[in-house]
Amino acid sequence: MNNVQISIQNNYKKNSVNSGVVVVGNEVIINGVKMPPCPVKGCNSTIINNKIYINGYELVNGEWKKTLRALWHKWF
Repeated sequence: MNNVQISIQNNYKKNSVNSGVVVVGNEVIINGVKMPPCPVKGCNSTIINNKIYINGYELVNGEWKKTLRALWHKWF
């Protein structure tokens, strides 16, 4: 899953259909597309500027990476 382009739209936008992020356990679905499972289960998720952070991991080029920015969003 290299070079995956992700476009996240806010659910409150007019005429937006099937847009958003769903996290169930470690399974992640973005705009109806199933992504690789997140390495850890949990419910702490943040979306900022089309970047997804879940429990200290960030989705980078279709892979979950542990980053400082993701850890920041987990704790603050």
